[in-house]
Amino acid sequence: MLPFARWAGLSLTAVLLSTVFAWGAPPVATPAATPPVRAAAAESITLDPAQGPAGSTVRVHGYGFENCTRDGLAPKPRPAGPIEIRATWEGGGAVTPVTADAAGEFETELTVPSGTAPGSYDVTALCLVNSKLDVTATFRVTPAPEPTTLALEPAKGAVGTSVSVSGSGFGGCSADGGRAGAVTLTWDGGPLPGVTPARIPVEAGAFTAEFTVPSDADATAHTVTAACAGGEQVSAEQPFTVTAEPGPQPAVTLDPASIRVGGGPVDLTGSGFGCAEVALSWEGEQWATVTPAADGTFAARFDVPSDAAADSYAVRAECTDDPGTGAEAAFTVTGADPVSPTPTPPTPTPPTPTPPTPTPDPDPDPDTAPVGVVVGSGLLGAALLALAGYVFLSHGHRGPRWVRDHVGSRLRPAPAATDVTEPSGTGPPTRSVRLEPHPDPGDQTLKEEDP
Repeated sequence: MLPFARWAGLSLTAVLLSTVFAWGAPPVATPAATPPVRAAAAESITLDPAQGPAGSTVRVHGYGFENCTRDGLAPKPRPAGPIEIRATWEGGGAVTPVTADAAGEFETELTVPSGTAPGSYDVTALCLVNSKLDVTATFRVTPAPEPTTLALEPAKGAVGTSVSVSGSGFGGCSADGGRAGAVTLTWDGGPLPGVTPARIPVEAGAFTAEFTVPSDADATAHTVTAACAGGEQVSAEQPFTVTAEPGPQPAVTLDPASIRVGGGPVDLTGSGFGCAEVALSWEGEQWATVTPAADGTFAARFDVPSDAAADSYAVRAECTDDPGTGAEAAFTVTGADPVSPTPTPPTPTPPTPTPPTPTPDPDPDPDTAPVGVVVGSGLLGAALLALAGYVFLSHGHRGPRWVRDHVGSRLRPAPAATDVTEPSGTGPPTRSVRLEPHPDPGDQTLKEEDP
């Protein structure tokens, strides 16, 4: 037991002494941290954009050129002088000297030489005093795009008018990585609110959008511009005319309106053309363009072709940015000079003879009867006819008075007369009287009997 107890006591004593030293001893100083050493950036350049047609502008960004100085390798910790680099186009084209900053970064621009064929070309950044600092990046030259165009429908209108926009020829508008880019619209160089969408994507070099004419726009011509976002060199513009109210309709006049075969000059005037340019055409073939005045009027002169046949021809003037806005007039080429009609006095027409009316009993020497005699005779005849009609219609039984005035008797030694008749001028007798003789009885009375 004794040896074990002794070993245990020694162990306990060692632990207690170690604890005393740990609590009472001063802390050991930790060595100071050493800042990390910044590694020098590798030399490199980037191109923005990385592709484009001949004539494009390319931005060149460089990094890691802090050891390029006039005195060779830069001393520590600061460079001895300005850093100088030259960016060159493959084949010794454009050379652009530039100085980098203390961190070895720089930025400059190159222009793709005009006439450069499509393909890949090297852009090199070279330190003038250290040939080892030679960095290259590749730029792809694309085929020249079609001309950019911008169309507005309508091309004029009042405040608040909704306008449709279409653009073409924006194939050179691209984003980083060769992706299709987008365009933005501006109104007189400033932001255009109410554009749908705000950033217009380009597909196959074309795009469509809509906007509303700003409420504070003045009644005058304004410029709408479509530009590639990040590559403003790919852009197009078109004027839009703000009208306070519907303007006058376009009209054209010709002086003279006709001419004989052989040609000659004709004056053409127009009004109501609220656009920037007017195209003039003869039978559908454009022969000139004119710029209207601020009030929409213009004047021009053209020559009728000497070989124009005698016929009617159409002369038209229309806005180049809005072919539907225009007017036309008819021009006539005649076979000879027009002849003014000479008034001809009317020729007297002899009266048509009227054949004489035959007379039953012509009088070789007729006398003209007075009008009073003719009229009086007519009236008298009419009165007699009226009286005869009255007598005929009023004829009836005759009274005693009529009998005494029209019938008489006388006794004679003769056989008795059997009948006494009343003659009639138009028909059979109308009355008969029978008489018989008798001794005088005194007063006699005759009585009329009906037949």
